[in-house]
Amino acid sequence: MPGKYIKIVTFLSLIVIVAIQGSWLAHTYRLIEAELLQVGNRLFPQAVVDEAKARLDRLSDTQGEDITLSFSTNFDYQQEIDQTLFEYLTVLTNDYADSIYHSSISLPLADSIFAARLAQEGYQAQVKCQLVDSLGVPLQEEDASAWHHPFKTLQTDPVYLNRAHTQAVRVTILNPYWIAIRQMGVLLVATALLLVFVAGCIVYQVRIIIRQNRIARLRQDFTYAMIHDMKTPITTISMTGHTLESGLLDRNPELKKQYFAILHEESAHLLGLSEKILTIAKLEQSRLKLAQEPVSLPALFDELTQKYRVKTDKEVTLETHCPDSLLVTADAEYLKEALGNLIDNSLKYSDERVTIRLSAEEQNRHILIRVWDNGWGIPLKQQKHIFEKFDRGGLEYKKEKKVSGFGLGLNFVYKVITAMGGSVSVNSIEGKFSEFTLTLPVPNEKL
Repeated sequence: MPGKYIKIVTFLSLIVIVAIQGSWLAHTYRLIEAELLQVGNRLFPQAVVDEAKARLDRLSDTQGEDITLSFSTNFDYQQEIDQTLFEYLTVLTNDYADSIYHSSISLPLADSIFAARLAQEGYQAQVKCQLVDSLGVPLQEEDASAWHHPFKTLQTDPVYLNRAHTQAVRVTILNPYWIAIRQMGVLLVATALLLVFVAGCIVYQVRIIIRQNRIARLRQDFTYAMIHDMKTPITTISMTGHTLESGLLDRNPELKKQYFAILHEESAHLLGLSEKILTIAKLEQSRLKLAQEPVSLPALFDELTQKYRVKTDKEVTLETHCPDSLLVTADAEYLKEALGNLIDNSLKYSDERVTIRLSAEEQNRHILIRVWDNGWGIPLKQQKHIFEKFDRGGLEYKKEKKVSGFGLGLNFVYKVITAMGGSVSVNSIEGKFSEFTLTLPVPNEKL
């Protein structure tokens, strides 16, 4: 599946997950809100009666009269007493207070009593009472500005204060959203963690899919490049062998010798490629055993410089900087092959004139081997992938140069050096230079 479709499907999946989770949370919020309203409708009539009783008790203390109103409203009128009887009790107490003492309901007192009853039920609510007429039009309220709340509020059913039902009191819960959020606290945290986890899994999966697609494309490019590059030496070997077999060169020993040299060179090229692929496969399966022995770096550098001075057609300057008798613990053949790959890359990814510098030094009980060149350099965004199999950072950037290769060289270097207990790093500035550093242990006898 192309990368853009993967991203679209992933985005839609996240939207669906968020929508489902959001719908569930909204439904839970509505259930909590409905439960809060039900509790409010049950407790508010009791609070109104308690307010009237408290008001009468206070008036009795003030005026020195004995008013006996001893009863409790701590019951559920829907189960233990008929609702009509409870409404009658509410009207009776308020009519009594109004007719005898000309005392109307105290909205602040009703607020505090109702809020206290809600707190006993586990709801920390902000409430405001209103005195309204039969149509619900406010007749009296505490603070008009408190009613202009930016979020949704809940309003209980009105509780009538007289027999004619011309006056009633109702209460508004100003912060039902906060009560619901507190009740849903654990659920919201779990939902957030779930969404983060699912989003992380999806992103990780998409990255894996994109990476697999990238590897598949690289392998396809590698296959095409390998077939193309192998076709030339195979064709050369076939044509050279046919010419030698025909006997046309029997009378020209020098030319015949050159043809044999061509056969040897092209065969060595194919053999080197196959051995490199086989070595990488063995290293990945941990089946390749590398020797760990002292290797003389000055001798190794001399061998490499002599080889590449005659191998290339470019104008190359090979420099070496290495202390005499400097040794490193490594497999000599594979270390030489790894350094040869780095020099090959320096020659491939550079102009017709190139300077290559081989240097080595001992530092913190390790040997640092550096291969520096003033070639094209490696773009910064591609440096983190440069050691991956089939990746060719320099070639991807310089496609117009048509440099042959399979993207195995640096992966081979990385696999071999890490198998020797070392590490590989790169430092490059695009258009200026590239420097690869191989870090290997010093021989045991020097420790």
